[in-house]
Amino acid sequence: MAGRIEASSSSSSSYASTAGSSTTYDVFLNFRGDDTRKSFTGHLYRALTRERIHVFMDSYELWEGEEIGPKLLDAIQRSKVSIPVFSKGYADSKWCLMELAKMLECHRTNDQIVLPIFLDVDPSDVRHQTGSFKEAFLEHDKKYEAHIVQRWRDALSEVGKLKGWVLDEVENGDESKLVKLVVERSLRETSSNFLSDIEYGIGLESRVNDLVSLVNSDSKDILFIGICGIGGIGKTTIAKALYNRVIERFCQSCFLANIREEASRPNGLVSLQKELVYNISHRKIRGEIFSVDWGKELIKRRLQGENVLLILDDVDHRSQLKAFGIDRNWLGQGSMVVITTRDEKILNAANIDEDKIYWPKELDFDQSLQLFSLHAFQKNEPSEEYMELSHAVTNYSGGLPLTLEVLGSSLSDVKSKEVWECTIKKLRETPPKDVYERLKISYDNLEDNYEKAIFLDSACFFNGWEKETLISLWEACGYHPKSTLHILIKRSLLKFECRFDENCGFSKYYMKMHDQICDMGRKIVADESFKEPGKSSRLWSPDEILEVLEGHKGTDMIKGMILPSDLPRVYLDNKHFEMMSNLRFLDISLANFRGEFSCLPFALRWLRWRTCPWSILPINFCHERLVYLDFSKSNIKEAWNMKPQDKNKRFQNLKVLDLSGCKNLSKSPNFSWFLHLEGLDLGGCYSLDKLDESIEQLSQLKSLILFGCGSIKALQA
Repeated sequence: MAGRIEASSSSSSSYASTAGSSTTYDVFLNFRGDDTRKSFTGHLYRALTRERIHVFMDSYELWEGEEIGPKLLDAIQRSKVSIPVFSKGYADSKWCLMELAKMLECHRTNDQIVLPIFLDVDPSDVRHQTGSFKEAFLEHDKKYEAHIVQRWRDALSEVGKLKGWVLDEVENGDESKLVKLVVERSLRETSSNFLSDIEYGIGLESRVNDLVSLVNSDSKDILFIGICGIGGIGKTTIAKALYNRVIERFCQSCFLANIREEASRPNGLVSLQKELVYNISHRKIRGEIFSVDWGKELIKRRLQGENVLLILDDVDHRSQLKAFGIDRNWLGQGSMVVITTRDEKILNAANIDEDKIYWPKELDFDQSLQLFSLHAFQKNEPSEEYMELSHAVTNYSGGLPLTLEVLGSSLSDVKSKEVWECTIKKLRETPPKDVYERLKISYDNLEDNYEKAIFLDSACFFNGWEKETLISLWEACGYHPKSTLHILIKRSLLKFECRFDENCGFSKYYMKMHDQICDMGRKIVADESFKEPGKSSRLWSPDEILEVLEGHKGTDMIKGMILPSDLPRVYLDNKHFEMMSNLRFLDISLANFRGEFSCLPFALRWLRWRTCPWSILPINFCHERLVYLDFSKSNIKEAWNMKPQDKNKRFQNLKVLDLSGCKNLSKSPNFSWFLHLEGLDLGGCYSLDKLDESIEQLSQLKSLILFGCGSIKALQA
C-alpha cells in the first residue's frame, strides 16, 4: 500500500477496536490505498459488508511506525480469503508487498484462498515485475536487502499465476459487474458449508454408512434419497451427518431444516423458498416473492444445471415438495436430494425408489445406555450406584434417541435416587413432554376419524395382535381398515412383522408398535377426561377399571375396556355395562360374569373371556353383532352343541371363534350358530374327538386350527 503507511482493517472504524481480539475474518483486502480506496476497493468493501461478510480493511491513519504490525499479519493468517487488488501503484508500497508475501505463506501452509484482481495492470506485469512494477522494484533493490526483495518478487510471480479477475475482461471493464462477481465468489468461499458437530453420535457412523451404501459416488445420475421413520428416531441427525460427509462432492449445498414447522408459520413456504435460494446462490433476493409459484420459478432459475446437495428436512405435506419444485430434469449432473419424513407417502410423491429409502433402526441396549449416560452423567456409562436405575430408563426408551436425550438431560442434575425412582414409575402414565409433543405430531396429522380410531385402538389394545383378526374386527366397525392401516404404516406409526405361528404351523403378520408410540396414544386417551375414567374412550389401567366397575361409573363415552391380567378377580353382571352403550372391545379374562350374554352392549364387536370358569355355556349365549369371540384356555366342556331353535338368536356377524386351550372341551359346537365364521381355533383341545357335521356349512371358513387335537378321528357325528 502506498503513500502514507497503510494496511487493512475489519471495518471502517479504527483497527484498534479489534487489535486485541481473536476474530476470524472472512475476507482480507490487500490494496494500494491512494489508488483504489475511494473507488473500486471502497465499492467492493461496501458490497461485501452488505452481504454480512466480515471484511478486514484499513483506516487512513492506522500505522505510524516503520515496521508492519504483528496484529496485521495475524489478521491475514486468520482470514479465510485474501483479495489482493493490483493497481499501477501497488508495488510502490512495501506494505502491500509484505502483506502479499504473508498471504502467499498462508496459501501454501493453510490452503488459504487467494483471489487476485488485476484492476488496471496486466497479469504478466505482476508475474514478471514489468511495466509499472519494474520501476517500483528498481527503487526497492536500492533500499532493502536482496532476500526481502526476492521474497516480494516470488510472491508476485506466484499470486500472478492464480485464477482471478482481469477488469478489462469483465464486460468491457465494468467495475460494478466485477464487484458483483467478487462478492458472489466470496460468498461461496466463506459460507460455512459444514453443519455443526453432533454432540453425541452414538451409533451414528454405522447408520450413515448404511445410508451411504445407497449412494453410488461414481454416478453422474441425479439421486433422490428418503429417510423415513417415527419421530425421535434420529432422521435429522443422520441427514446432518450424511450432509457433512458428502458435501465436498458438490458445488452448491443447502440443508433446509424443520420444514414442517416453518411451513406452518405465516408465509412460511415463501420464507423457506427465500432461504433455499440464498443458501444455494449466496445472493440476497432483490424484491419480494409475491407467491409460492413465483418462488418456485426463482428456485428453478437459480438451481438449473447446478451440481447441488439439498436436504429437505421434516417434510410432511406434498404442498411443501411442490413449493420447492425440485425436478430431476433441470438439476445438474451428480446432484443429490435427501428428504426426511415420517410419512412414506411423501417419498412416493417425490418418486423415490423403494431401494433408495432408508429406515433408521432403534439403538440397541448398549448404545442406548451409553447415549443416556452421556446426557445424564457426561460419561460413557453410569456409576454403579445408578446402574440399575439407568437400565430401567434405557429399557423404557425402546432405543429411541429422542427419549434417551430428553430423560438423560432432565435427570442430569437430579441427585436423589428417590426422585429417579418416582420419575421412572411415572413414565408409563405420563411420557416426557418433549417426547410426547414430538411424537404426537404424527397423530395430529392423521386426516380422519377412522385413522385416529384405529391408531388409538392399536395403542391401547392391539399391539402384537394378528393382522387378519384386526382387519375383520375393524371391518365390522366400518373403519375401512385395509386402507387406513396402509396410511398408518406409511406414517411410521405402526408396522406388521411376519412370524411363524406354532399353533397353526404357518406364518402370520402381527402388529408391532414402538413402546413410545403406544405411550403417546395412551396419553391422548388419558387426556380426554383427566381424573374421570368413566368418560374416557378406552380403559386399560387396573385402578381406573376398578373405579369404573365398582362405582358403576361407566358412560357411553367408553368404547373399549381390557381387564389386565394382574387385576384381582372381579364379579360382573349386565348392570356394569348398562351405561356403556358404545362399548366395542371388552376383555373380562379372570372375571366372573353373571347374566345373559345377549344383554351385553349392542355395539360390542370383540369379546375375550379367557379362563372362563363355566363348564357349560348357557344355550342363549349369543350376540348379534359380535365379530370376535375368544374363550381360550377356559374350563368349558360343552358350548353351543345344540342346533339353535331360533335363527335370529345366533351369531349373525361372528368371524373369529377362539376355543384354543380348552382342554376339557369334549363335544364339538354346532357350527350353525356361526355361519359366517372365517377363523376357528381349536388348537390344544385334546379331549375333542370329533367335529360336528355342521362344519360343512361354514362356507366362508378360511382358517381351521386343529394343532394338538390328536383325539379327533372324524369330522362328522
